[in-house]
Amino acid sequence: MSKSARVGILAFCLAGLVTNAVTLAPAYEFLERGQTDFMDLYAGGKLAFSGELYVPARVLETEARTEGRSSVTRLYMRLPCFALFYWPLALLPYRFASAIWEVLSALAAVAFALMWSGSRRWHVVAACCWSLPMFMALAEGQDLSFVLLSVAIAAVLMRRKRPVTAGMVASLCLLKFHLFLLIPIWICTRRQWRFGRGLLVGCGVLGVLSFVAGGWAWPLHYWALLREPANNPYLELMPNLHSFLAGRPLAEIVSAGLLACAVWLAARRNGELGLAAALAGGILAAPHAYMADGAVLLPALLLVMKSATRVWTRVISCYLLTPVPWVLLMIGLGAPVRLGLGALVVSLAYSSRTALRGISMPLARRIPSVASSSRPGVAIQP
Repeated sequence: MSKSARVGILAFCLAGLVTNAVTLAPAYEFLERGQTDFMDLYAGGKLAFSGELYVPARVLETEARTEGRSSVTRLYMRLPCFALFYWPLALLPYRFASAIWEVLSALAAVAFALMWSGSRRWHVVAACCWSLPMFMALAEGQDLSFVLLSVAIAAVLMRRKRPVTAGMVASLCLLKFHLFLLIPIWICTRRQWRFGRGLLVGCGVLGVLSFVAGGWAWPLHYWALLREPANNPYLELMPNLHSFLAGRPLAEIVSAGLLACAVWLAARRNGELGLAAALAGGILAAPHAYMADGAVLLPALLLVMKSATRVWTRVISCYLLTPVPWVLLMIGLGAPVRLGLGALVVSLAYSSRTALRGISMPLARRIPSVASSSRPGVAIQP
């Protein structure tokens, strides 16, 4: 790569950093005060082993006592096993723990960029620099960078022919399990049984740890908490179909079924593009998602930029990497994001369909004709 090309790439990445930093400038005041989503993660660490992780009054009391503030929109919503991960940080004063958490989250994001393989390095760095959801996840104190790191490690292990271990690492994506509802479609279509076995083992271990941290009745308490309408505020800020089809559960089920079919079509031809469709469709199918959850799109878009051959599929990916649709989502206009995600999944499925249809012609050319297979000098009568 020439020096001028390197300078251009550096300027492009810096432009993304500056654009996202300016866009999220109003959030820095909350980040400085520690008024982020780390509040509920810290409270979860405090309440680990108590059996009260999903008692709203207890969580709010813990936040007010240890953090100086509380919020009904920041209840602990992770599985109990992950409270064990936050427990060491909960032993520290909140402001200090919050600062450490931000540093660890940023390091996890950098580690994802360094570990993600299969794409040109500058593609990965540029995608991270321009990803507004990634910046939002860091500004909100979310744990999505650790989900991305788990995906990157699992991808490396898959390329090294260690699918069982990869599945075990991928089980850490249970941090945001509602964003990965379409992954089983990809596993079954690609017959990734060893990966699925490792995933089940990892989920089983995390399940046992959940009973250790949350007590025997945690599934009932968790289900009751998930059904509370207060845990899904700001419906207009969601990029999913649940926001668009609110109050029409049958339409949501049908839409999720269509997304599953699209993932199946995409995965039949190409495993990487099928995985991209599962990740993009997972955000649409998720019952609970916000802009920061769009950071999960990074692996999907990088896979598309690497493997997709159709120009319009790449154009859609570039569109979703820009801050434009996400800024519109921030002001309550979620249609551009939903349309972009839906168009990406449909384009991946359509590319697979046309490719499968085009297989017949190359096969026909390889099958010898009757005339060419007959003995020389023997005429074939009509």
